[in-house]
Amino acid sequence: MASLANRWAGRLYGTNTGNVFLDLSQDDQNISGRLRIMDSIFGVSIYEYTGTIDEEIVLNCTPSQTVEGVELGEVVVRGRLTQQGNIRGEWESTIGTAGTFEIHPHDINSSDPSAKDTNPEQIHNKTVQLGSIRLFKDDVVQLVDFLKKDFSNGRVIVTYSQRGSELTKYADDFLGQLDGIVQLNYIKLVIQEPEAHGINRVIVVELVANGNSEIRVSGINESWVLGKAESILQTLKPKQNSLVTTYRKYGLNLNGAIFIAMLIAIPDIEGWKSRAVFVISVFLLLNFLLFIHNKFIPNTAIYLEQVKPSFFKRAWPSMLSWFIAVSSSVIAAIIFSILKSGSS
Repeated sequence: MASLANRWAGRLYGTNTGNVFLDLSQDDQNISGRLRIMDSIFGVSIYEYTGTIDEEIVLNCTPSQTVEGVELGEVVVRGRLTQQGNIRGEWESTIGTAGTFEIHPHDINSSDPSAKDTNPEQIHNKTVQLGSIRLFKDDVVQLVDFLKKDFSNGRVIVTYSQRGSELTKYADDFLGQLDGIVQLNYIKLVIQEPEAHGINRVIVVELVANGNSEIRVSGINESWVLGKAESILQTLKPKQNSLVTTYRKYGLNLNGAIFIAMLIAIPDIEGWKSRAVFVISVFLLLNFLLFIHNKFIPNTAIYLEQVKPSFFKRAWPSMLSWFIAVSSSVIAAIIFSILKSGSS
């Protein structure tokens, strides 16, 4: 039986791609250890595993450390030892991802007896949530240039949605060949390059139409990770629409005022039927306000046909938010007046 106790490093391919590193301890046919994966997009994840060695090498991996906001499943790895001394095989997770891999032995002690038993350094991850974002062509160019700072070889990769499908291009090609793209409501920017120990440092900026837009930074240098995440946030902060962000997060204060006014006004309406009509009308108005707001004011809007936006282009989401809210207040007041006069 082959002795596989060693450090192994290599690559994985398939639905996920990236670097892989594992410590392997062996007791007869039983093996165990820790597996580290540096995903090209989602960053570092760590698994604990146990397994067996026979004609086939089998590892059963359970997540022990994850990247914020990334779902991981349990993974089964199956491989065979090649004539060259590598392990090659396939992997599959419980969340449906799968692929192939190849790893190579890295016995640093045999090549350098004085070398210390060291593991790759700790990986630091930082996730920052963003509010409602409005970007124009100049803003996208500025963001791409800012992401490239601190990267000597990495290139920014852009993924965006168009006509129901996702397209991925290098940022230079994306900006140089917009192909008549007028507006986007989803975009993801990714840049990475190797650091020490073969681990990549990664920046992901993902702006979505619905849900939470995020900045994700990963690397072995904690100060760089925290500083880069904060600097990207400060770059995008002026592009955030505070009113739309507040509404999506908490609801407009005017909505609360409408609700409180409803509670105060109910005693002035005689008859439980009229009161019920008033309460139902107010709740329908508030839900209609939320629906219209989400329908016509997306969380992310990127206007690529304009380099320098006009004041109205920047301000219209806030103006529309206030107009919808004020209109709802006026309608609620009219309903109250009708019901009150009808019950008197």
